[in-house]
Amino acid sequence: MLLLTQAPDPPPEDGDDIVASTRAAVAAGFTALHLPTDADHRGDLLGPIAALTRRQVREPAVWIGTIPEPATYRAVYDALRDRGIDLVNDPEQHLQAMEFDRAYPRLAELTPTSVVVTDLAEVEAAAAVVGLPAFVKGAVLSRKHLGWRHCVAATLSELRERVAAVLRSPFHSRGRAIVRTLAPLRHHRVAATDVPIAREYRVFLHRGEPLAHGYYWPYFHDFVALSPAEEAELLTLARRAAARLDAPLLSLDIAQLESGAWVVIEAGDPQFFGLSFIAPRPLWRRLADRVSHTTCS
Repeated sequence: MLLLTQAPDPPPEDGDDIVASTRAAVAAGFTALHLPTDADHRGDLLGPIAALTRRQVREPAVWIGTIPEPATYRAVYDALRDRGIDLVNDPEQHLQAMEFDRAYPRLAELTPTSVVVTDLAEVEAAAAVVGLPAFVKGAVLSRKHLGWRHCVAATLSELRERVAAVLRSPFHSRGRAIVRTLAPLRHHRVAATDVPIAREYRVFLHRGEPLAHGYYWPYFHDFVALSPAEEAELLTLARRAAARLDAPLLSLDIAQLESGAWVVIEAGDPQFFGLSFIAPRPLWRRLADRVSHTTCS
């Protein structure tokens, strides 16, 4: 089993999620291939792959790193295939997980109502569907790191401004803003941020089966712990959502409404998503066991 990693070589004892996952994956039996950490050009990533010995028996691989451009992901996938190695998600599966508008048609009633906007002329029509206030994100990422006011619009004027800001950032939007109904999530306020900290959890799954889950936000408070019944509801919804998507390796962010019901917030490709409060070693042991028994085509 091969691990493409953008952690330093060797990874330090302490570090970010990429480092933590790399160390856990190697301990679980993956062989690490270190890629450049700040590769601006596709060739920087393909060089180490081209140097690999061509496998006689097809080998599975997982990539842990920063979000690549679609063309870069496809180039890495194709280069690995040429060496007899199969990346866990093919390029289309990767995009369905990473780009919200690709997953939304399959998740529609499991997640808040959402409208894709590519032009400011579409903003008023989107507001008519989702209502105001609305949440605005890009096809790939939101702008929560900048604060709540960068994500939420209470008026049409604010909505135009939020959509315009997202569309100006290709890294977040890839040309598409997502206007969403602002769901009434159960939440908590912390002094460190103006963003309401929801009762939200990240679930990693392989072929529809949960591998691990953990609280999404980097804060501890009273309602982090799940009761057995709540955990069962969370994982049942995760399995339902995963069954509708094609990516073998998938992450789902799931939050609790004020009513107590659960909703999918978004999907993702765990190869490029953070761990949140998921413990890396059990996660990678389970993933190693599953991919080692998966027959590569």
